[in-house]
Amino acid sequence: PSSAGPGTIAMIVSAAATARNSPGIPEWVIMVAPPLVFLCVSAILWLCLRSSTAIMRLAGQGGMDAFSRLMGFLLVCMGVQFIINGVLELAAKVQT
Repeated sequence: PSSAGPGTIAMIVSAAATARNSPGIPEWVIMVAPPLVFLCVSAILWLCLRSSTAIMRLAGQGGMDAFSRLMGFLLVCMGVQFIINGVLELAAKVQT
């Protein structure tokens, strides 16, 4: 659930909208990049889940607490970026 939840889907939609509106990105990149990124993230996620016991043993309780706080901070950053993108898009539409 954490790898394909509403936050992940919202980030993909936001990134796709930003990429489509960027004049320097060729169309073929927009078509090829999502499946490649999906495969890479799937492989990384599989490796992490497969070795999660070893990672937890290596990091310890303090490392897991730090990792949880870092993930929370990244989630807040993503939310702020969504707000910024929305305000900029709204401002661009109001000007036209």
